[in-house]
Amino acid sequence: MSAASSPLDWAGRCTQQAESCAELGSPLYERLLSLLATEVAQTGPTWEVIAPRAELRFGQAGPLRLLGAAHRLALSGAAPSWAQVLPSCGGQVPSTDGELISAWSELVRTQGQELSAGLDCEVQTNEVARSAGLALGLASTAFSSARLVELGCSAGLNLRLDQFCIELASTADSEGVGGSSRLLGDPRSTVRLSPELRTSAPHPLAQLPRITERIGIDPHPLDATTVQGRLQLLGFVWPDQLQRIERCKAAIEIARHVPALLMQSALMQSALMQSALMQSADSASEGETQQVSARPPVALPDTAELLESLLADEQPTVIQQSIVWQYIPPELRWRITAVIEAAGRRATPEAPLAWVRFEPDEWDRKRAAVWLRTWPTGSDFLVAQVDYHGRWIAPQQAISTR
Repeated sequence: MSAASSPLDWAGRCTQQAESCAELGSPLYERLLSLLATEVAQTGPTWEVIAPRAELRFGQAGPLRLLGAAHRLALSGAAPSWAQVLPSCGGQVPSTDGELISAWSELVRTQGQELSAGLDCEVQTNEVARSAGLALGLASTAFSSARLVELGCSAGLNLRLDQFCIELASTADSEGVGGSSRLLGDPRSTVRLSPELRTSAPHPLAQLPRITERIGIDPHPLDATTVQGRLQLLGFVWPDQLQRIERCKAAIEIARHVPALLMQSALMQSALMQSALMQSADSASEGETQQVSARPPVALPDTAELLESLLADEQPTVIQQSIVWQYIPPELRWRITAVIEAAGRRATPEAPLAWVRFEPDEWDRKRAAVWLRTWPTGSDFLVAQVDYHGRWIAPQQAISTR
């Protein structure tokens, strides 16, 4: 066993994730992961659940995979005792750590195999509130219309960001100067995003471009309109954050009426990966709808290859991504970047290209940053610093209206 897959390493992962959950407003997961860190370090029952999948990379978010599996079991009715401690299931979080770890231990005892299998399931949050930052980047392109392509789209909820109501309001200063508000998207939408706008001056916004086509690329695209897809998405939303859960449900309902093409890619073109993907395709449920593209009985193209084929059709295009880079191996990141830059060199004023990236801030990993690169100019600039879950946004420069 390597040091990177040892109980102590996983205990450290749990501790680090607990700190992140505290920063992002989940006291339940902060407590639970802190307790699990101690148990895993002592090679307790939770380590027995993790051990068969202990080789997961740090960036694959193993602790969140584990807790997501537990949440899905509760939501599905398969773990009623665990559901009793989760607000998302109508339960109440225990007041003492002893009660909380006791409830977890019962879950491990009765559902250990299911929890272990759940570690194979990639984190598929589709955090809808990130659409505020993505929309700011999209509006900054000043494109009148564009095809929207998302890397790591999961269920493609954020491909419908123009169908959400996004309010960006700055507060006035002590003398009543500077307050302003601007709506992006659909003011009648059931998905309403109102992040705190951390800026000292109003930022006039261009409108969102008209979305001509919505295309997502993901190794494991989810059809959120199916029972299983909905369950998987909601399972990865933290169970003590009820507003996020309701927002996700509303976005799923919008996805039922606003179509998007979700394309399955191989994560990398290796024989091992292709074999695993084909096994997954063979065992896929029959409940998938036409929203997710068919899985052919041949080796799948990887994300870079799919993107290259899409960008060969030169038309106004915006590529977007949010917290996806960490899940993609470095070699594939480089190839994706090369494909986009090559397409950028072919871009024209009539068929421009833009790349909106919502990823961890290099200068402060406790926040994310939205960067926008556009072609044919090739300019790249920081649009905003943002909260990972969209609670606040800090635009970095005023954006001119068209």
